[in-house]
Amino acid sequence: MNPHDPPDDPDPTEILPARVPQAAAQAGETLAAGTRVGRYRIESLLGRGGMGEVYRAEQLEPVRRTVALKLLLRQRLDARHLAYFEVERQMLAQMRHPGIAQVYDAGATAEGHPYFAMEFIDGTPINRYCGERALPLRQRIGLFIHVCQGVQHAHQKGVIHRDLKPGNLLVDEVDGKPAPKIIDFGIATAASLASGNEAGERAGTPDYMSPEQAGADPDVAGAVDTRSDVYSLGVVLYELLAGSRPSATHETIAGTADTTVRRPSEQLATLPPGQAQQVAQAQGVSLSGMRRMLRGELDWVVLKAMNHDRGGRYASAAEMGEDLQRFLDGRPLLAVPASRGYVWGKFARRHRGALAAASLVACALVGGLALSLYGLQQAREQRAVAEQRSIELGKVSAFQQSMLEDIDIEAMGLGMANDLRGQVAQADPADTAALEQALGHASTSDLARGLIERNILAGAEQAIARDFAGEPALAADLRESVARVRNALGLYAEAAEGFRQVADYRAGVAGPMAATTLEARREQANALLNAARPKDAIAVLDKAMAAAPALLPGDRIHLGMELVQSDAIAALGDRPRALRMQREIHARALAAYGERDQLTMQAATSLAVTLARSGEIKAGRALMEKQVPLSTAVFGADSKDTLFAIGSLASMRAMDGDFGSAAELQRGLVATQIRRLGSEHPATLAARGNLVNMLMDSGQAKEALPEGLAVVEARTRVLGPDNPQTLRGMLNLSTLYARLEDFKSALALQQKVIDARIRVLGPRHPDTLFIMINHAGSLQQAGQPAAALKELQRVLPLAREVLEPAHPQLQEALKIVAHASEDRGDSANEIGAYRELLEMRRAKLGEDDAKTIEAAWQLGEALDYYGKREEGAALRKRYVTPLLEASAEKLDPAKSRLAEHIRQSDKENAS
Repeated sequence: MNPHDPPDDPDPTEILPARVPQAAAQAGETLAAGTRVGRYRIESLLGRGGMGEVYRAEQLEPVRRTVALKLLLRQRLDARHLAYFEVERQMLAQMRHPGIAQVYDAGATAEGHPYFAMEFIDGTPINRYCGERALPLRQRIGLFIHVCQGVQHAHQKGVIHRDLKPGNLLVDEVDGKPAPKIIDFGIATAASLASGNEAGERAGTPDYMSPEQAGADPDVAGAVDTRSDVYSLGVVLYELLAGSRPSATHETIAGTADTTVRRPSEQLATLPPGQAQQVAQAQGVSLSGMRRMLRGELDWVVLKAMNHDRGGRYASAAEMGEDLQRFLDGRPLLAVPASRGYVWGKFARRHRGALAAASLVACALVGGLALSLYGLQQAREQRAVAEQRSIELGKVSAFQQSMLEDIDIEAMGLGMANDLRGQVAQADPADTAALEQALGHASTSDLARGLIERNILAGAEQAIARDFAGEPALAADLRESVARVRNALGLYAEAAEGFRQVADYRAGVAGPMAATTLEARREQANALLNAARPKDAIAVLDKAMAAAPALLPGDRIHLGMELVQSDAIAALGDRPRALRMQREIHARALAAYGERDQLTMQAATSLAVTLARSGEIKAGRALMEKQVPLSTAVFGADSKDTLFAIGSLASMRAMDGDFGSAAELQRGLVATQIRRLGSEHPATLAARGNLVNMLMDSGQAKEALPEGLAVVEARTRVLGPDNPQTLRGMLNLSTLYARLEDFKSALALQQKVIDARIRVLGPRHPDTLFIMINHAGSLQQAGQPAAALKELQRVLPLAREVLEPAHPQLQEALKIVAHASEDRGDSANEIGAYRELLEMRRAKLGEDDAKTIEAAWQLGEALDYYGKREEGAALRKRYVTPLLEASAEKLDPAKSRLAEHIRQSDKENAS
């Protein structure tokens, strides 16, 4: 380290423990040598800080050993804080990791000062250790990865450090090898709890604090989570790489506005040349090489860890450590902005031989693709023919468009990957594993789509602008053809822009009310909706429909625009409004065009899906039961419309409790999609994921688990980790884990989905609320009823505002409240939840529905248990007795299952 650098770990609020005994005079110590503190005898003072002192002490019983005893002088434990302190003490004692100094014991002196007895570590702060031994860069990073693993272990135990810095990351040597140890883990949290965080005190070290931990806003400070430790790890890594912390204090301490951290490579550039050379040489690389490594990848790791916004940081210490391991292995890093060139560049540097053969195959594929799409580019070269034979040109354009629209981009990408595998296997089988690793970090579908866009469509669009500038009408027709192709290939943003240009031209020539103008606006809005921009889609449609008031309500173009508008409104979460619109649209289309018309069937499918998502499952199912045979007759059994209808119907059957027929229908759909598209096409993965759910709901969770894991892995690889389908697969997998009572895995996956949906959809979106309620249910099942009730106290009021009355997810939330209250012995809360659930189901489903009878039975059981036997007996006589006395032939599957469950429960209660 530079002698002019600021001292290690400047800390006005927390102690700076040194684990090497001091030879200083004993004067001024709080505790004299020989003093007894509980089961410990003081030997000497090791360090003193703003909040307390650290002593070397000997534990006298039940074992004798040397410990580090930390005494917090700024706090006194009163009766109000004892419970908090005890909870934190137990949490700290649960940690067992070779990279964490263990907390053996905790207590309080006779004066009420809390203390901790910890493992004694005779080590050196990590930055000093690396500097004194001139540790090479790769070894520094390897050492730091071990630190990340230790931090992750504590986070999994529910403990946040809050004061990670070099002075608390000590390196000892065991058998000549460095062994990092984290000290003071969780003590900052415990100190804060013990003090009640009064007078605005914050445990921690300002130069290493995250913005939310250092901020003045108490609400923000109270939201500190594991990502605050990730931020502190980022500062430590910065220091290990650049030789110093970020030079300006404000760059690591949060203020009222976002700040920008200077990159480590920029920090290195600010050092005097001689000093910068020393920093690089100490890490075993040249100065230019050091700058390249920092700029290329390590800058990104530090910036991601130290992102001002918690949501932009690594999700965990483990994720940060894994990214650093990728750096050591020469693999692509998560922190580096997504770039196919970056990913394939990393692969190419490691496997030049394998890619030599693969590049030949790729060139052949691109060449073949260019030849098959040759006609579209001929429009530019045969301009003279097009001018004289516009009809023939229109036919060619339509033919080219139909060819391109039929291209399945995902299947093409998978085909490219399979061909590459075959070629590499023939050229050098030893490189097959390396190719698979590279493919795992790349989306071949995106590669294929990019090839078509760059080599075909973009060139065609430029040719249209250049060669048909004098014929704007023909140019608009050709541009519309390119936009339709882009829409079919999933290039929705580009398609929307193309349709906008076409609509603007036609509005200027034919007027905003012309049919061709409005159809282009509808296509533009639909492409925006597919691009996940529903607000922009609504804005386009509102403006277009306002400009065309003379259209009749039953006009096909008007209905088509309204249908896209309703789908956009549903996507924004306002399902009641979307439902009202879709009912009207379907009725008008049915009256005007009949049930076999494509627009009518599209309206029916949208209505059925929104009905089911709004809790009206039976109505949605009834509509889809009619649509499947109708779509098969009109479009064919293997058409996309028919297959979508089959998948929707299978899901609605499962939601309605008809698991057997749902699974049977879904198995057929999976087989069809595998035959048509392969096992990893997104449509196939969607079908496989739904089949996993149906198997789970029918009691086959163990059999469904391997397929559930395979679907999540494939979606993550093919679609990306934040894709809505990937998140849905993770949610389904978490439910599987919960069914198998692996609640640790279930809760971790659910939290990932919650974080992603809040970030993408917002906290008020129905899909976000669904996973929050499911998370509360998993907490209750995992034996954490208090945590479940706390979650629902926050979520349930919001769900009542957003979801429709008596929505199934609201019903599920009330069931969780009842079960969690039962676990805690809260009779009033349990009975109140069951009463509300029963009234909700009576109003929504009727007296005779199986779910209404179930709620009445559960309420009756609770009333009977808590001594209100007369009311409980009345409920049983009214609802349960008729069910149990009915003949089995007259009961539907849901009632039959409920009757069997009640009989089994009665038998267990009687025994």
